[in-house]
Amino acid sequence: MLSHFYIEMVHSLFSNLMIGNNISLIFVVYISSKMIVMVIQQEKEKKKKYVYGDVLSYMDYLEREKYNSGKKGTASLYKATRNQLEHFLNKRDFNMKRINSRLVQEFVGHLQSLSLSQNSVSNYTSIFRAAYNAAVSEKLVTPEENPFQKVYLRPIQTYKRSVGAEVIKEITRMDLKSKKNLRFARDLFLFSFMACGIAFVDLAHLTRANIRGNQLVYYRVKTKREIRITITSGMRRLLDKYADPESELLFPILKSPDTSYESYKVALRTYNRRLAVIGNMLSVPVKLTSYVARHSWAMRAKENSVSVAIIGQILGHTSEKTTQFYLESLDQAIIDRANLKIINFVEQWIS
Repeated sequence: MLSHFYIEMVHSLFSNLMIGNNISLIFVVYISSKMIVMVIQQEKEKKKKYVYGDVLSYMDYLEREKYNSGKKGTASLYKATRNQLEHFLNKRDFNMKRINSRLVQEFVGHLQSLSLSQNSVSNYTSIFRAAYNAAVSEKLVTPEENPFQKVYLRPIQTYKRSVGAEVIKEITRMDLKSKKNLRFARDLFLFSFMACGIAFVDLAHLTRANIRGNQLVYYRVKTKREIRITITSGMRRLLDKYADPESELLFPILKSPDTSYESYKVALRTYNRRLAVIGNMLSVPVKLTSYVARHSWAMRAKENSVSVAIIGQILGHTSEKTTQFYLESLDQAIIDRANLKIINFVEQWIS
């Protein structure tokens, strides 16, 4: 490489430089600055060629960036989207500048042809859009149009993500003495509900350091927001039940606080699988997942007239829009109950 030539030259000049030889010193400084500029430019060109050359390589770059910044869940979404794009583009190089509304529509059509759910199509398209917007921000492409303008990206609720108080009570009263694994999953679910809907990823990483007096204090993995929750008597009983003096963790979900992301995903799948079994054991079966405890708490809070802003703050949301998505199905339920009060006298006469 040419930069090695300059490095050797500078080294030789410094070795032979005599104190007071201003001409040699000026020459060395000049050559050094030129060499630094050239090396930086070479690295930029190398990075552009390798990372920004086409859509797929840029997606690879963004995936690594997300993973290295600790956003491992988001990184996995970028990887999955990149794989879908590779299949769509038939593994060929495709420059970011060639992305237009027609290509985006064709990509959406390709995803739909795979019989994916609407939410999966929405997620892949959203990540593609985020990658494109990142490229625009880095001035890798100057769009003449917004290629995603005509694409509907909003996810839909595919099933009811919350359950009422009666279901929570039934889960609490379940006899699971002979089913240790299900009992543990049930206890985690109830703790999540009592702890203001703490997300499973945060629950799994709680350590003794997160207990400060009578409060549970932690930073959300997803948004980095600080959450403070007063520990209730029910929460305390569960904490005492699973306390292990040999472990820093509050619950034996992971082997250690710094367990790999892959191991966490295995734990999450195991938890959801056990919750599904519990859900099917209910008098009226429901689809239980790790999200249900979180959504159920939010719904109950709204039912008790807690403001959306406060609910969002407790859940650690960064925007009220996210909180509204948690609560939008509740609004109809409130309307329905109000309506029944109004028309109840007629209902009893209709057979």
